[in-house]
Amino acid sequence: MRKEDGLSIIGLILMIIVLIIVALIVVNKIFGKNGMVEKYEKSDNEYNKTEIVDKLNLVIKEKYVLDYKYATENQKDPAEYCNSESFFKYLLDSGYIEQLKDINDNLVEDQYYINTEALETDLATNEINENGSESNGTKVYKIKKIEEKYMIYFVDKYGEEEELGELVMNPEI
Repeated sequence: MRKEDGLSIIGLILMIIVLIIVALIVVNKIFGKNGMVEKYEKSDNEYNKTEIVDKLNLVIKEKYVLDYKYATENQKDPAEYCNSESFFKYLLDSGYIEQLKDINDNLVEDQYYINTEALETDLATNEINENGSESNGTKVYKIKKIEEKYMIYFVDKYGEEEELGELVMNPEI
């Protein structure tokens, strides 16, 4: 009788060890490196990166429609109101973008911080400092003027820039 009790205890211990190993594997698949949670966060972040480009271009397109309608109703030249300078000024005046500043609070030439809160978006990365500072490891969306184009970038907490797309200043309707 003692022999059978000893075997059942050893069997129980082995079963517990196997269940612990299986549980550790499952937890690793869910929360570990390249786990399901990390993959979800990456895909959500990628979606948000394209969303910022779409939102800004939609704002420009809406402004274009309003300005074009105003110009034609008042017999004025639409080119006077529908140009990249007026659209960019509108983005600045409306608070959608701000002039980017460096650590010493100096303006950075031809670079602008995108205010995601002003875009009323549900971006996962909207924990951004005022003026786009990266001092606490936050992530920033910015616009950089390159020649005559306005390019939109995502800057991660390490300062690495990823080009997301172009701000279309002459939208097609």
